Amino acid sequence: MQLIGPTPEAAGVPGAPAASYDCAMTIVGDLERARQLAFAADEVAAKELLLSLGEQIEEFDRDDLLLEVYAQLGEIYLVRTAYDGVEEALRRMTDCLAVYQSIRSGTNPEAVAQVTMSVSDVDHMICRYSLRVQFLRTGLAAAYGDNEAAEAGLLALTDDTSTAFPDLAAEHAYLLTYGRILCATALCDDDLHVRSVPLWEQVIDAIEIKGDGSEFDDFLLVLGATGYGRFCVETGRLAEAEPWLQRAGARAQKRGWKLATARTQLERSTAAWAAGDRAQAQSLVHEAYPAIAEHARAHDVSRCWLYFGLISLSIEALDDADERFGHAERHWREVEKPLHIHRILLQRSWVDVFRNDFAAAKERVNQALELLDSWRRHSWLQYARLDDHLGSILRAEALAYPDNAEAKLMQAAELKVPAALAVDSVRHSMTDADARMRWATHVSARILAGAFAVAWEWGNTELVSELVEYHSARGSFSTEPDAQPADWTETATAAVPVDTVDEYALVAAGSPLSGGGTLTRLGPLPPLQMDPTTAPILSHYRALAVERYGCDVTADEAAWSTWP
Repeated sequence: MQLIGPTPEAAGVPGAPAASYDCAMTIVGDLERARQLAFAADEVAAKELLLSLGEQIEEFDRDDLLLEVYAQLGEIYLVRTAYDGVEEALRRMTDCLAVYQSIRSGTNPEAVAQVTMSVSDVDHMICRYSLRVQFLRTGLAAAYGDNEAAEAGLLALTDDTSTAFPDLAAEHAYLLTYGRILCATALCDDDLHVRSVPLWEQVIDAIEIKGDGSEFDDFLLVLGATGYGRFCVETGRLAEAEPWLQRAGARAQKRGWKLATARTQLERSTAAWAAGDRAQAQSLVHEAYPAIAEHARAHDVSRCWLYFGLISLSIEALDDADERFGHAERHWREVEKPLHIHRILLQRSWVDVFRNDFAAAKERVNQALELLDSWRRHSWLQYARLDDHLGSILRAEALAYPDNAEAKLMQAAELKVPAALAVDSVRHSMTDADARMRWATHVSARILAGAFAVAWEWGNTELVSELVEYHSARGSFSTEPDAQPADWTETATAAVPVDTVDEYALVAAGSPLSGGGTLTRLGPLPPLQMDPTTAPILSHYRALAVERYGCDVTADEAAWSTWP
């Protein structure tokens, strides 16, 4: 019985048994070949082969083989962001499975006579391809950014542990790990790195298990190690990223998977840039780009153009930088990546700043703000970074045009100081000294330094002294972060450390905590009073931090006196 194709209601007419067997074996071999092509990222050839097989299978009575064709096509379309194709593959698969399920449940007696498969084969097919359907649904939800639906889909895939067919256990484990990689990557794309941590832990556990050396095992190793390496770079764990990326690259190179090899080079280039090694970053991204462009991976193509632009900006080639950033923005708009479009707009505004075109820079920031407002997954940290960036533009404008400097610097302080207080409150809610250092290095130190700088350039000695007093009351690290890079180097590539008391997007500070190395206090500080005749310091800026970011940066306690 053939339930997929132009005439799904028509029963197939079995041919000669030997001929059918030989043809089926040929088709199975071609399906394996299509899978190998997909692993090697030759999706065009794989798709053409699968479509040609579909035409052949329509001549035979083998819905199981046709389901395999659509399952593989669905995966290819998912990887290539052709989501309409995924939905069509899902529709065909679910329609077919629904008929067989109705037959097995006894609600479709008229179709029973048309079935040529045994009962056990039908049940095996339903079980196997129901798992494949669930995987595709999960991956599609993750691709659309519907992380809640993806999480639910992954849970359903996890719970589906039928022991009726032990031969499906390996495929089920493969789909589960693959699904976790897709969901974890999607969470990271939305800056939800904290929520991805349990998934990456499960992925690492799975790919660390020594398999049989099959292409399936190697594919998961390369994909998982590359994704986890990227996660480590984006969360500031550069030392942990390198061995995973090297391992993934070596395995991909051994298999001859050019795109997978190039993707590891891209991630290593991002790590090199984050570490300040611009020469290595340039070398790696130029090596990676040809294969990534050839295989039309729009998201990774955009990321390459971003780093090409950053390299141009580092040598003050402003026209080249703007053109390259423009290519990155265009590709991200094609695949509808709002957070990345938001970031590239902020990055492009630095080109405007260096051209002294501050009106254009502010317009890009306004566009980035509109994107952030319309994106339902925005976080307070993204707003704090945007406000800090706008404050940097105002500061640069004040330095470029001294006649109106005081008003611009005051506006800059209104943006930069509350943002600094908000991100600093997170740092001091961490009990682990290494976690505090990562947050300081990748988030709070640069923003706090910018607040000090704008207060100093403004000539507001009162604000400078209050910031110094605040910093002194906070305690200090036994080891301070290294010198901070220029602001423009991290606008679109800023790390998102996951070492917070809770999800950084939800909790900025908590109740005072004990412990924490050399810090004198953990959690938000109470009001600080430098002079018994004046109000607590930074009260205005603390109130702005609460209003803008929902961050409780002041403990509900009696004021501390900071005078002798």
